Amino acid sequence: MTVYADTPRWPRHGTVWGHLVSDSSLEELHETAARAGLPPRSFDLDHYDWPEQARDRLVGAGVRMIGDGELTRILIASGLRVPLRDRPAARARRTAEHAAALGLEPVPTDLVVGLLGHADPLPLASGAPPGAFRLGREEPVGPARIEAHDDAGRRAAEHLLAHLDQLARARGEAGFVGQLLQL
Repeated sequence: MTVYADTPRWPRHGTVWGHLVSDSSLEELHETAARAGLPPRSFDLDHYDWPEQARDRLVGAGVRMIGDGELTRILIASGLRVPLRDRPAARARRTAEHAAALGLEPVPTDLVVGLLGHADPLPLASGAPPGAFRLGREEPVGPARIEAHDDAGRRAAEHLLAHLDQLARARGEAGFVGQLLQL
């Protein structure tokens, strides 16, 4: 069993990002990512996104650096790959499962309960409907990150976060931890 990383070349958040995959096991992938200090939220269904600044930590954790094409072939051969065409359905299944576990209705556009994984980004204002928002929180009583293009989105996010906290507390938790996108 080996974990592999390609060359970072996808720009976002002021840096470039690469992908980290396992040739056989998501458990192995999660363990290696943790040893390398990658945050659990950088997991994306079948891989981790990693910033170029993490290269030395990845190598120190035993990750083998390879080219993009080889990484894709390894991920496909592993049986772990979620093809691009299937990613929206996989996110929808995850969202429905997480919403059901919380007792949340209606089901949002994209939801991750807990720290493992992330919701899709908020589209640019030109591509997002009025009232759209994205929120996330890493500590149950800590501050939330709310992204919205208008006041309606910010108010909707604050209202939903209060409801999510209430649902989490009903399950014996201190508050909601996770991410959510609502379009």
